[in-house]
Amino acid sequence: MMNALPVRLDEQIKDVLRSAAVRSDVTWAIVRDGAVAEFSLGSLNDVSISMDRISAENEHGAMSLDMGSNGNMYAIVAESAEYRCTPWTQCIYLCMYRDEARMNSRGVLTYVGKYDDYCCSSMWDMGIGDDTLDVYIIVKDDNLNSILREMEGKNILKEQSILDNIVKASPYRLFMTKKASILVKQRIGSVDGAHTHLMPDVILNGIRYPTPVPEQMSCIVQVDPFASLIDCNGNYRAWSVEDDPFQMLLQKYNKGYAEEKQRLRDNVLDMLMRGSYYADHVELMYKRADANSKDMLRVVLAQIACDSRVEQTIRMSSVKILTRVGAVNLPAVISCIRTNGSSPLSIKK
Repeated sequence: MMNALPVRLDEQIKDVLRSAAVRSDVTWAIVRDGAVAEFSLGSLNDVSISMDRISAENEHGAMSLDMGSNGNMYAIVAESAEYRCTPWTQCIYLCMYRDEARMNSRGVLTYVGKYDDYCCSSMWDMGIGDDTLDVYIIVKDDNLNSILREMEGKNILKEQSILDNIVKASPYRLFMTKKASILVKQRIGSVDGAHTHLMPDVILNGIRYPTPVPEQMSCIVQVDPFASLIDCNGNYRAWSVEDDPFQMLLQKYNKGYAEEKQRLRDNVLDMLMRGSYYADHVELMYKRADANSKDMLRVVLAQIACDSRVEQTIRMSSVKILTRVGAVNLPAVISCIRTNGSSPLSIKK
């Protein structure tokens, strides 16, 4: 993943975040390796926005973000094609230095007390051991509370039977970082609207996934503020690089990346327009590139393939290259292309 320099959280980015907070199609997320919480407003919502604070709630969950103390908060504006869920991702990552973002970092199941908003519920720290994220479950079920009391002080990520009981009872889940929180009320397993993912194997094995956030920093919350390509329900939209407001953010807050990507895009488009011989050179260029250059080329090819303003034959050439090198989630690219007026299903490797 391409490196992106953190910038101080300024008023323009805060305005973008405030605007995103009232959109029903935007997803906010707290993401760690093996633990994810997502929240989107949907149609039923209650939103409160001030100069330095955003809070939103609906029947499926709630989200809050404290944007005060600007000196301690940074923003990273970045896109990547490292992930397999979409053709590419584009997000604002709100970050703090790790020593300022530390949470309780419990490594075992711990009873915390009664949850303020639900006085009859017990609040348990799941003990995932992340130094900048606390993951809680808010339990009303007497049977589950009894089971958890017996397991207090142990690492329940290794206890599949306990995790199965939690899934069955499906308590509320609360993800908290230093400046943001996401509460999920929907049943575990739901993926529309607010939902969570917990992957014990990833956490226990210390698996790490690419991120634009520097090692010395931690992401408080991330958001694709415009949902330009895909909305919170996974629906693709007509998209063009020229019309995407996120590209304007990149030009201001990640200028080096934006300029380098534009040069690469121009070069790739020129080669694709020259025909299959030069298209093969693009594939060879990908195979010889380092990890960061490969990521940028994946983004460029995916964006060309999904761009409604690019000639169909050029878009199909991009899909052919992506297919041969297995570079991105091709079904997602195909879904996006269908939305943008053409079908690549007849393409052969």
